Amino acid sequence: MRQERRKIVAASVAASTALALTLAKTGVGLTTGSLAVLAAAVDSLMDVACSGLNAFFLRVAADPPDAEHAYGHEKAEALSGVIQAVIIAIGGFWLVGRGLWYLLRPEPIRSPESGVAVTAFCVAVSLVLVTYLRHEARATRSLALRADAFHYVTDITTNLVAGVALVGYRVLGWQWLDPVASIVIAVYIIVSAGQILRDAAEELLDRGLPREAEDEVKGMLDGFAAEVRGYRAFRSRRAGGTTFIEFRLLLDKGASFERSHEITEAAIRRIRERHGEHAEVMIDTDPV
Repeated sequence: MRQERRKIVAASVAASTALALTLAKTGVGLTTGSLAVLAAAVDSLMDVACSGLNAFFLRVAADPPDAEHAYGHEKAEALSGVIQAVIIAIGGFWLVGRGLWYLLRPEPIRSPESGVAVTAFCVAVSLVLVTYLRHEARATRSLALRADAFHYVTDITTNLVAGVALVGYRVLGWQWLDPVASIVIAVYIIVSAGQILRDAAEELLDRGLPREAEDEVKGMLDGFAAEVRGYRAFRSRRAGGTTFIEFRLLLDKGASFERSHEITEAAIRRIRERHGEHAEVMIDTDPV
């Protein structure tokens, strides 16, 4: 339960931070008339929505198995990733259209210095937040927090692009820099959405662990016990922070029931040492 609690706290911190950054950038964007800053504000607004979704779905994922969900609710994290990807993509396409419109009908920017100041502040805050979220995502093996961290990487990028565009406008007076920067931000957002959707879909479709996971089990079984003759029907998947591994262990037909049970339990302990104590390992034995 400690891991679930850490996930929820991290998602809540991210949502609160994103809301503060959104308000700051929206205010400056409306005051200065900078589309690039408003684009960065839209990106942060999506972060608010996504982090809020994470906080909700992580609470769902933390629910224990029940009569209708014997394998638990941890795929709720992947579902959160799908919804986030859709939200991000919609915002990205809207920004592309808005940027093209401003290219055709450019408008002057008022006080670009204010925009540069707020984007620099947001970059510093986002750097701290990304470091925190990535640490928590690794510690809890959370796809949702990894997606959240990726959002704030895009936030750093969008703020840098917006800031550079405003500096270029202030120094060179090129009005087209602002809408072009907003389009660049939008394209980055759309690509990010595609990557998040791919990762979430793979988990929902029960994609197996990398081939190395099976190779590890094979290496572990070599010389593991004199009665072991190999394995077959290896399957694996991941749901949230839980790894599922199952296979059929081939044992010498002369092995007693007690010895078979002893070998199986020892194999499960060895696998959990590698994949975490909460890994779900199912091993059936076949005599050969």
